[in-house]
Amino acid sequence: MTVRGGGGWGFAYALLVSGVIVTVGASAVWPQITLVAGALTLGCAAVGLVLVARTQRIVASILMLLGIASLIIGLALGGEVTTLSALSVNQDLIGMLTAVSFLRLVTPVPTETRSRLRGAPAVVRTAVATHALGAVINLGAVGIVGDHLRGSSKLRLPDAAMLSRAYSAAAFWSPFWAAAAAATSLVPGANSLVLILVGLPLALVAICLSCFDIFRMWGSDLRGYTGYTLGWALIRIPLALVALVVLAHQVWPEVPVPRIVLLAALAVTLVGLLLQKPNGALRRLARHARYDLPNLRGEVTLFASAGILAVGLRVLFPMVSIGLPFTSFTVPVAWACLVVMVLFALIGVHPVVSVAVVAAIALPLNPDPTLFVLAASIGWGVSTSVGPLTGLTMFLHGRYGIDSIALTRRNFVYLAIVLAAAWPALWLCETLVS
Repeated sequence: MTVRGGGGWGFAYALLVSGVIVTVGASAVWPQITLVAGALTLGCAAVGLVLVARTQRIVASILMLLGIASLIIGLALGGEVTTLSALSVNQDLIGMLTAVSFLRLVTPVPTETRSRLRGAPAVVRTAVATHALGAVINLGAVGIVGDHLRGSSKLRLPDAAMLSRAYSAAAFWSPFWAAAAAATSLVPGANSLVLILVGLPLALVAICLSCFDIFRMWGSDLRGYTGYTLGWALIRIPLALVALVVLAHQVWPEVPVPRIVLLAALAVTLVGLLLQKPNGALRRLARHARYDLPNLRGEVTLFASAGILAVGLRVLFPMVSIGLPFTSFTVPVAWACLVVMVLFALIGVHPVVSVAVVAAIALPLNPDPTLFVLAASIGWGVSTSVGPLTGLTMFLHGRYGIDSIALTRRNFVYLAIVLAAAWPALWLCETLVS
């Protein structure tokens, strides 16, 4: 079902999502307005069920029904729920993701330039370019680089594997990804600077090590590989945004990171548009809100329905005695949580659902927020690359005809690298925050 153009439902959806962006941004200075944002998010979930495709509608409906059932059972067992808790339905996450989509308005279109690098260095450069763009503009980066690599022919499996690994590793550290935002909304208080200091090196190590596997996949064709050229124009916006978010979080540590990211993304977009063409800046913002935001209905509806599930699980799980073999959230427990998320992904469960389940189990252990968010972000990122039914895998299949199962199998090497490197990264995180 195509919504661009809109009709009545599309227009209503654009208003609801725009309302979420405005109220989540306003809650950075007026926290109570998050209740309004939560109510608008529930509206997005309801209208989204009308707009999304049949499969997405079924998945979202199941998540909502499970959340409502868990809430009812939890209340029947003596659980309690406040208005704030009932309306904490991933509105910060949704507001951030939809606000970040405005950055496409100021992201420069890559120009065709003749590459001087060939072979293995060109593969590494292409992976870094995908990672840098993906850290900010998310899945759009895969389309930009993938279209360039495909050219007039078919995207090959080694390129698809490289794209999936380099892109998904951005979840390990990027504050602009849904991963950290979702985990932070469930366990607030993570230190964004520590997440970047630990997560970014982990991502680069994972990408560089997995590139050796990509070299082998190319075989004799590696020598003539030119890949994608990364220019300063493409990385200056990601660098500026990361610096702005980290600085703002250090100045206002009490403001949740997703809200800071939302405001930073809108500010950078507005400044960029004013510098490009002052007279048409507001018109382009309005056009994006009206016609492009409804095209995010699949993600928004999924995240909102997962938020409803999380509300129910938060009420139900404390009422149910779960015999855990540990009493505190240590590095081994954090590592086990990300492994559980990967196992969920392999059977087709979206990371936004698995992180809600893992958080509900971990909350009674009073986890350190930074350690939990890092573990969840790593689990989310690697799940995105190895899950056969994730948004990334389905995008590569739908746009480029990549076999999802074949890609999942090839990425098991990457999975092993990340799982091995994640343990020392989690240990370093625990050391820095303790």
